Amino acid sequence: MNTNGGPARLIRVYGLWIALVTVVVMAAGFGVSMLAPTAYRSAAIVVVEALVRANTTPVPPEMGTEKELAKSGLVVRPAAASLGVDPGNLQDGFSITVAPDANVLTFIYQADSPATAQLRAQALAEAYVDFRNEGEKAKSATANAHATLVTPAYLPGEPVARPILVDLGIGLILGLLLGVGTAVVRDRMSDRIRSLRDFEKISGRTVLATVPRTARPRGPGAALPVLLRSPQSPAAESYRYLRSRLQPLLARDGATSVLVASAYDGEGRSTTAANLATALALAGRSVILVDADLPRPQQHRIFDLPDERGLTDLLAGDIRLEDALQQGPVPRLQLITSGPGADRAIDLLEGPRLAQVLKDLGRLCDVVVIDSPAILSVSDAIGLAAVADHVLLVGDFRRSTRAGVARALAELAEVVDGNVSAVLVNAVKSAGGLVPRPRDAVAARPPAPAPEVEPESGPIVAHGLSLLDSLTDRSGIPVVGSAAVPKSMTPTSPAPSSAAPISPATASTIYQSATSPPAGPVKARANGSTVPAPRDPPGKP
Repeated sequence: MNTNGGPARLIRVYGLWIALVTVVVMAAGFGVSMLAPTAYRSAAIVVVEALVRANTTPVPPEMGTEKELAKSGLVVRPAAASLGVDPGNLQDGFSITVAPDANVLTFIYQADSPATAQLRAQALAEAYVDFRNEGEKAKSATANAHATLVTPAYLPGEPVARPILVDLGIGLILGLLLGVGTAVVRDRMSDRIRSLRDFEKISGRTVLATVPRTARPRGPGAALPVLLRSPQSPAAESYRYLRSRLQPLLARDGATSVLVASAYDGEGRSTTAANLATALALAGRSVILVDADLPRPQQHRIFDLPDERGLTDLLAGDIRLEDALQQGPVPRLQLITSGPGADRAIDLLEGPRLAQVLKDLGRLCDVVVIDSPAILSVSDAIGLAAVADHVLLVGDFRRSTRAGVARALAELAEVVDGNVSAVLVNAVKSAGGLVPRPRDAVAARPPAPAPEVEPESGPIVAHGLSLLDSLTDRSGIPVVGSAAVPKSMTPTSPAPSSAAPISPATASTIYQSATSPPAGPVKARANGSTVPAPRDPPGKP
């Protein structure tokens, strides 16, 4: 059985369905047990003696043969005649048991009334005793009685108790088998994306990254991108991985705008756009995030920004480009929200004004990230894809369907030319998803021995990962508020003009404070920052 991810994925996806089917079948078993007709049971015990003849060894009876004789018509017909019932009707509810290692037959009869059960059990036992004894007397007058009724049938006072636990156990087993079986059938017939390879096969595009499933946050700041809310989590690391895979593609194609799209709504498109823009800004890129999803705008809610003006006003020519920009929560990140009156900008998204706006935005930043409407919901996404430099197609492992992905790519085929890549969100490890370890788990490993540093070289005050990010903006000036230059280290004196060089005393780096120059000689970096120069060992000229 191949469930495209194994039993764990089957239980995770269809666990609720399996549990529901099991509960329903168990409830049915309990109902059958409770609603079954009441039955009473009576029994009579007969001892079958060994055949004893003069001057011979006693011959023990064959109890299996005696049981079959007692159930035959030789016994049932005389008993039915004495009761005045049909022999076939008398056999219903009639059973015989043989005691182990004893010549004892127990005649059991079960009926819907106590008196009927007693009368029929007694009549059957007496008919058998008469048949066996009369046969032996006919053979030899000196033979002992061959069967004796030792316990007459009793009148039952309580009905037979139904084995509820047994019925529930049977219902549990049948429910699990039925639930798992139907889950496998549903999984086979499901059109949802089954794995990372399945997404790549359907889309024909390289999946740059997978984002693991995370619990829905609660409390203040719950809507913020995971890179700001939980920067050490595996999901945040996945978006950094997406950034690392996407940047070479943008550099190769000379792209400045990235359209984040998906086939349908609710597939993680807006979340991916917000985290991608944040990740690029944290890496030193100047980014403008544009919320072009006019039917269902989300970016102003994610970043808790006002939506009084935005893209609709910009496309209509009511405001200037500078007035539409809003500062994001991290340096180098600006946003343009959707703006009010989305209905008036329906046709503007496919007009020449949009291309000019994106061109102007490209002059102000390194990358423009565009949050697009769903491709198969409205036509806006097609117009946006036509003017965007790169399209990032988002698929949701829980919701996206193969037919939807294929249809979305077919719609984009007329306006894109190979500049499409993909990302799969909510992907689990069993489906091929990459689940990075949290940053704190990596940092918990024993570090390698570090070389000794003299006290005057100064402390390192920034996170080690910030060494991988650019420390300057496009002009080469260190950015205040970044990982390299925190706001708490900003000097209180007025900033120098852009034309004047920044001295070590005013521009802080991760190796020096904001108020004192580095101790000892320094070495200049390519981006304009400085680090302490290595010292010669004592005694070396």
